[in-house]
Amino acid sequence: MPDPQADAEVAPPVSITIQAGVDHLAAVRAFVRASAIPAGADAETVADLVQAVDELVCNVVEHGYAGRPGSVEVAFVPSADRLAFRIRDDAPPFDPTAVPEPPLDRPLERRHLGGMGVHLARTLTDEFSHRILPTGGNEVTVRKLLRTATEGTPDGHRDRPTKR
Repeated sequence: MPDPQADAEVAPPVSITIQAGVDHLAAVRAFVRASAIPAGADAETVADLVQAVDELVCNVVEHGYAGRPGSVEVAFVPSADRLAFRIRDDAPPFDPTAVPEPPLDRPLERRHLGGMGVHLARTLTDEFSHRILPTGGNEVTVRKLLRTATEGTPDGHRDRPTKR
């Protein structure tokens, strides 16, 4: 049974809202770093969260809004044992958790260009969820457990779960 205290917020969520455009992705990456580092994330966790959130926000901009104006809110929601980033938009509903895994066993020249963003977000985080907002639009949340200094494999990398 999950520990109800594990999801209790340590501090109120902090957020950033950007206009839908790839020229605003640097601000999102900086926000993720500035939120995760003081919360106690190690360098690998920070890098994983930056990449995952960047990929998901980029997908909203490129595919959700597809050149139309809009905004994307990214909120940081820390808890005692994990860091979460919640991404909200007003784009048409789209559930990235339903996207099939890409055919990683095919040679690169036989794969379609793109399609790796959702896969990376799944791989780089411990939890990945989606819901359609009551007002329309989407909310995607990624969570990553905080690690202690002794966790990890002999090569220094934590084993990643394969199922979400």
